[in-house]
Amino acid sequence: MARRKTGKKARPRRRAGRPSGERGKETETRILDVAERVFARVGFAGASTQEIAEEAGVTKAMIHYYFDSKELLYRAVLDRILFELIRLVQEVTLGEEDRVRRLEHFVSGFFDYVARHPHFGRLTYMGSGSEGRYFENIVTTFFRPLFEKGCAFIEEGIAAGTFRQVDPAQTLLSIYTVTMGYFADAHFISLILEDEALGPARLAVAKRAVLDLVRSLLVASH
Repeated sequence: MARRKTGKKARPRRRAGRPSGERGKETETRILDVAERVFARVGFAGASTQEIAEEAGVTKAMIHYYFDSKELLYRAVLDRILFELIRLVQEVTLGEEDRVRRLEHFVSGFFDYVARHPHFGRLTYMGSGSEGRYFENIVTTFFRPLFEKGCAFIEEGIAAGTFRQVDPAQTLLSIYTVTMGYFADAHFISLILEDEALGPARLAVAKRAVLDLVRSLLVASH
């Protein structure tokens, strides 16, 4: 007996695969957040996509769907944290506010940046083999020119009488070291202060202290 036609169209089957839209972006961000922690904790060689998948609450196949391989996932982690910093430096060097405000914007923004990516230091030191060369290429191609722009920004401020006579390169490196050091030694600082170094209240105090230190180091008194 022939089947009767109902006049209804068959519903298209939903294809399995990567989540789309906001859900897909949230999944990708969660994978990157977890991968950043795992790579920092055990290094590139010690990390596995299975471990990252379990911590992120996704399947191993989902990670490979987004990033193809562990190597490309590591590069995506680096790209995210490095290019976020590049945008911050560009805002400062290309901004239209007065130099002191732009300096404060950078110091405050860099502190917040490291607070969001406390594993930044470990990730940049652990590269080896092709992954190490990838990071070196990013530094050479993007960071060194931005570092030179930062030095030029300070030199212009010195010439204008806004900043004190300092070594621009060493000043930038000092800002980097002071900020990174706080987060690298967060556990030790917590023990010394008997307070959570990475808690919101203590972070606010630490950021104000770094800003005050940089102002006293760099801004000329009139």
